[in-house]
Amino acid sequence: MNVNQIKFFLLFSTVILGFNVTGLWAKTKMPEVLAETNLPMACQKPLIEFAERMIGPKRHRILQNKTSHSPIFEAFVLLTYNDQESHVSFTAVPTEKGCEVSYRESFEINTPCIDAREALLKRWKVLGKLSDTTMVLRYDFPRRKSELPADENDRATAYLTQTRRGASCLVTKKQQHIQTVSPEKEGN
Repeated sequence: MNVNQIKFFLLFSTVILGFNVTGLWAKTKMPEVLAETNLPMACQKPLIEFAERMIGPKRHRILQNKTSHSPIFEAFVLLTYNDQESHVSFTAVPTEKGCEVSYRESFEINTPCIDAREALLKRWKVLGKLSDTTMVLRYDFPRRKSELPADENDRATAYLTQTRRGASCLVTKKQQHIQTVSPEKEGN
C-alpha cells in the first residue's frame, strides 16, 4: 500500500471514530438485518446510526450471528474498501439502562506497523506494547474534544501487530460502550 492509498484509507477510517457525518452516507443493510430480530429499539437506533457512519457508501455484506438463547446481537460485516477488505463485528447487548453497543474492525495493510501508525493512527496515544511485535494505542486526541468519551475505558483502542516478518501490519480497532440509550429516550 503506497502513501496515497494509506491516506485514502485513513480518510474513510475516520468514520469509525464516530464523526457525525451520517447524512453524507448511503444507507447500510443493518436496518434490514435488525428488522428480523427481537432487539429492543434502544439497541437498534444507536447500532444503525453507528453502522451508517462507519460503513458509509462502501460495499459490504452483513451476516447476523443468530442465537435463540441469548439477548446479545452480533453481526459480522465484510467491508470492502477500494484496495482491500476488512472484518467488522458489531455487538449490541440490552441492559436495564438501555443498550451497550460496540464494534471491532481488523484488516492487514502491506506496510510496516510504524508506517501504518504514522499514516492511519497519528492522533492516537501509544499506551505500550503487548510484545515485541504488538503495540497498543488509544484515541485520545480527536479534532473535536466533544467527540472524546470522558471515561478512558470508553475510548477507541487499536492494536498493531507486525506480520510477514515486519513487512505488513495487522490492525485491529475496537470501541466498547459506544452509546447507552435509556428506555425513556428510545422514541427520540
